[in-house]
Amino acid sequence: MSTHPLIIDNLAFAKKNERIEGVLSVADCPRLFELLQSNFADEAIKVGRDAVVINYILQGSVDAVDQHYLRLMISAKLLTICQRCLSEMPISLKLSYNYLIGESEANDVEVVDIDSDDVDLQEASQVMDVFKLIEDEVIMAMPIAPIHDEDCGAGVMQSGEKPNPFAVLKSLIKS
Repeated sequence: MSTHPLIIDNLAFAKKNERIEGVLSVADCPRLFELLQSNFADEAIKVGRDAVVINYILQGSVDAVDQHYLRLMISAKLLTICQRCLSEMPISLKLSYNYLIGESEANDVEVVDIDSDDVDLQEASQVMDVFKLIEDEVIMAMPIAPIHDEDCGAGVMQSGEKPNPFAVLKSLIKS
């Protein structure tokens, strides 16, 4: 499944208050797929499971002082491997990003004082690849070493824990 890139003029998109939404397959995100690549992710994509998709909404807007914004909302269901027990582990992400679009003149981006950490600066571009932006944000939101929240199973030892060699003798003691 090879999706063509979704290219937009981000400044015009924001000026027109446009909105796009859709579903992106993990198979169309090569860098992200590499992070998730396992027998589980491969098999899930082959059978079309909905556990390996990224839903997105991109909304453009202009505020009262003529600043242009993009709002990106991502909902992703991904399959990865628990680094503790090495079994399948689903991850659900709900992400929201706000971008202030800075107009570029002679390769200088106009620096705007941003009051909040909730807004990132995005350079104005006539060829912004939306799928690449989505892939970048999902990769940055992924846990570095995903592990299950609950105990992964009785057979898994914590690092440094050694089995007691005399545990078998305990069952021989008669009370």
